[in-house]
Amino acid sequence: MTDPATAITLPGEYQDLAQAELRSLVLLSVNISHRLLAGPNGWQLEVAAAEREAAQRQLAAFEEENRHWPPPLADPPAMSPGQGWWVMTMLAGLVALHGLTGAWADDSPWFQRGMVDGGLVLRGGEWWRVATGLTLHADVSHLTGNVALGGLALYYLAARVGGGAACFLALATGGLANYANVLAQGTQHRFIGFSSAVFGVIGCLCGIRMRDGLPFRALLLPLGAGLSLLAMLGTEGVKTDVGAHLWGLGIGAVAGLCWRLSASGADSRPWQLGLGLGSLTLMVACWLLAWR
Repeated sequence: MTDPATAITLPGEYQDLAQAELRSLVLLSVNISHRLLAGPNGWQLEVAAAEREAAQRQLAAFEEENRHWPPPLADPPAMSPGQGWWVMTMLAGLVALHGLTGAWADDSPWFQRGMVDGGLVLRGGEWWRVATGLTLHADVSHLTGNVALGGLALYYLAARVGGGAACFLALATGGLANYANVLAQGTQHRFIGFSSAVFGVIGCLCGIRMRDGLPFRALLLPLGAGLSLLAMLGTEGVKTDVGAHLWGLGIGAVAGLCWRLSASGADSRPWQLGLGLGSLTLMVACWLLAWR
């Protein structure tokens, strides 16, 4: 404990007790004895005279390190008129297709022809499965989770890059994540689900924030949220795959950063129309190849 006879009060008062206790923890972490006292207008820290300089140095370092933390909260993004139709079309397409395919069944021709099968992708050349597998779901709960989380993530991405571009990035990152997962898991691996694209979209949001010039700690917020969602949703059933989710998050982060660096002018109406129609056309073409 601090000897009252040789103790001095550090300059400055903290009106919030939580702030004072946080500084107290800083001093405790470096073994500086002190007391927390109630002052005239708040709370003060008292240390031994011999440790005054060390205490002030540690507190100054703490204040400097946390100067920009927490980052200011931004207003929720607003989507421009018309851009939400692309997101709604993608989500409605997932629901409509599940109405045709039904739940997972080993003898279902939809799942036989459309699921991501490592052997058929790598050895059979059926590359389109990395896209068609995104549109298949094991059951209603699997579909509902992906539509709910995917809709929220797509909304935020569409508000940043436009609706057509958001659908394009979802399909591109989801497909690449599925292919990378096949390469990593081997020819015996089979899986389905839109989750790869959902985590690809979350990764894109992380990559875009990296380009926004925010402090490093602020970049950890969306990435930490994505990893938390990965931990909660990455093991939801035998027909989904945590590896594909992780690949989606990583590939999406790279894609978001690259998009932010290079896509100047891509928010124009012709660009959005082209990217949206291109994504829809590619998905239809992949299913036509699956049923040829």
